[in-house]
Amino acid sequence: VESAPDRRKRAKTTTTTFHASHVILDVNAPALADMCRPGDEAAVPIIGVEPGEFKMLLYFCYGGKVSEDELEANAKAIIEAADRFEVINLKLQAEAVLTEKTEITVDNMLDNLLYANSKNLALFQESIMDFVAKNGDKIVGNVSFSSAPGELISDILTAVARGKMTKGDASGDELKFMRVGDLRKRLHDKGLCIDGSRETMISLLKENSKGDDDEQ
Repeated sequence: VESAPDRRKRAKTTTTTFHASHVILDVNAPALADMCRPGDEAAVPIIGVEPGEFKMLLYFCYGGKVSEDELEANAKAIIEAADRFEVINLKLQAEAVLTEKTEITVDNMLDNLLYANSKNLALFQESIMDFVAKNGDKIVGNVSFSSAPGELISDILTAVARGKMTKGDASGDELKFMRVGDLRKRLHDKGLCIDGSRETMISLLKENSKGDDDEQ
């Protein structure tokens, strides 16, 4: 690094090379597999990911288990990489730890909500919505939602309505008020993708149900 006052600083970069089977990547990280060609031994440049996090992602793809401590320490970086390369199960594991370990407050609620929405972290977003529903009196007048996407308002209203509902009262649409964990379980049981926003999951379940009805 040149640090003289009359010179521009140039960061020194280093590269790390990893080897991986295209077959393994095709199954567990399809977006990453798409960046490589089977049989091509040329290195594929990947930017925007730290070597340690990328190594962890590959380790997971090969059947390794990432510890809860590692997930907690690197949750957002892991979510970023796993979301980018479509390593869904790793993303959801990191999301679960992030949800459990993050204390939502009035001061950090909006930033966390926008982040959760940007990465389709439905479970994390649900926990924030639960906080909003329970602490509306502390939030009104102190937090502006002007920068929040419009669909988040619907999610907030859903959380508030769900909190007031008695068990079994779903106004004829149980999916609309179903918890994220239950939505994901239904999707998993049907062999459908469990990643995505709450609206995406509900839409996928409805489409699948309609398809089943058409076949009967």
